[in-house]
Amino acid sequence: MKDFLNTISDEHQGQKFVEPEVTEFWKQLSNAKIISTLPKNCKTDEFNDLKKYVTVEDDYIYLKVGVTVDSNGTLYHNGVTTNLELPLKLMNTLKLVLHENVYFLGQKQKYGSMVFIRKCYLALIELIEEKRHGPNDPAYSGCTITGTPGIGKTFLALFLFYYIRNKYPDATIIWRADKVICYRFSPEGKVDLGDRHKFHNALHDHSNFYLVEAQVLEEQKAYMLHFTSPKSERFNEAVKSQGFTTYFMPIWDQEEIFTLWFEAFKDKKDSNGQEFVFQIVKNLLSKWGPIPRSVLAKWNDETYQNQYSGLVAKVDLEKCIDSINNEGMPKGDSISEKIVHLDMHSGFTNMTYHFATNELASRLIDEYENKTRNSIRNFIVCGRDFPETASFRGHLFEDYSHRKLSKGGSFKVRCLKENDDSDIIKITEKIITERKNNFYTTLEDIRKDFYNRPRSKSNISIDSFVYEDDNALVLYQITISTNHGIKVQGLREIRNTLGSHKAIYLYFVVPSMIFKNYPFQDYQTVGGKNFLNGPTI
Repeated sequence: MKDFLNTISDEHQGQKFVEPEVTEFWKQLSNAKIISTLPKNCKTDEFNDLKKYVTVEDDYIYLKVGVTVDSNGTLYHNGVTTNLELPLKLMNTLKLVLHENVYFLGQKQKYGSMVFIRKCYLALIELIEEKRHGPNDPAYSGCTITGTPGIGKTFLALFLFYYIRNKYPDATIIWRADKVICYRFSPEGKVDLGDRHKFHNALHDHSNFYLVEAQVLEEQKAYMLHFTSPKSERFNEAVKSQGFTTYFMPIWDQEEIFTLWFEAFKDKKDSNGQEFVFQIVKNLLSKWGPIPRSVLAKWNDETYQNQYSGLVAKVDLEKCIDSINNEGMPKGDSISEKIVHLDMHSGFTNMTYHFATNELASRLIDEYENKTRNSIRNFIVCGRDFPETASFRGHLFEDYSHRKLSKGGSFKVRCLKENDDSDIIKITEKIITERKNNFYTTLEDIRKDFYNRPRSKSNISIDSFVYEDDNALVLYQITISTNHGIKVQGLREIRNTLGSHKAIYLYFVVPSMIFKNYPFQDYQTVGGKNFLNGPTI
């Protein structure tokens, strides 16, 4: 396959020609299918209510022509809600699949013919649509979509090709993934290429779309969608203009990584015939965290995988903290973007930075304490007056707390009560038994007599847990924030997956300076709304 940007010049007319694979992609894009894998032992009669809008065939369920789905699973037919929902188990395996022998942007090796549709893709598109109605809206003229390198921002762009083609069939898309060359995808199915000045008229029309990947963005009248890693040099005048905003794309969770491995990678082998088995996925997750490029796409790239030790060895924790800028991002060579992740908090508008995995944070702290002979606690306390370092301090405090909890000892405890106006604070002592650490990737890895920690954040309500001798389950939520609501969905997941217990206790582990005044925490939905009357767990 020739490179996507390779062109053939006509000496007589001075024209550049588009590869036929690219044109075929554009012509066939409207015939792409949104499908989902049926779970094992799934009975097709479960979907009788959906038969008007879906087709069940072999091991897959297909959305019919004109049927779309939103981030909540609600099905729409020709833009009108059906008041029916796709079950959650199907939402978790949604993918966009092209016609046979058709590949995204004509590139079989680079992009293939399938895009895994993350729920955050749908939610982010819904947010953009909501925020671009009028000239006073924050995303009226466009937006930058950024996030941790390797999480698939380009694949969101590929999905947007399909979304725009179907939602706005009269729109032209200008695609730019090179400093000079752009591709124009016209509504009638024609594709042209040239520099952006050649497509001035299309770029001057607000009803069209200008998609720019990993390049400096210049302002245009066409709706601008800018996909880039968080590098300030790519955020120029367009970003500063009114009606242009930035959204942060979240990193993957473990279940998304596992699903994509099962759907697209589990049958792959390297050049020596070694199979890409599930244990390799778990091992790579423990190194890189849930980043598909590092864990899946580069699983058999020895040069890439061998970079890990070198990257960690170069990290200087003190220089890292000292280099953090006002946005909370380390700059310069103090730390690699591969071992620090940018993650979205809520609404795609807030973000924080943290180390890729809990094991990595623990390793860096070990190296810091061995090198400086200082406790990481002092390091954390000294930086509490600098808000830009809060996310890193929180991550370091979490690891420090895990060490203290696993080693056991006597800890101060106070009960949090709602609407407690009493001036008397009752503090008791809790004796915690020493336990060895157990880093787990899946629930199958949990060990009953150990201090259990996820390798990456896998539950939105807890950071670790132990089983006590009286069959009680003790959950720990570690935080430096005084506003840390309890996500009920996470507690329900725990109840459903960790079995029945005599009692379940949830402890907030906080720094000593906020211990006495730490307030009662509300039970919340995933979206952050409070339960008014208390939830049913």
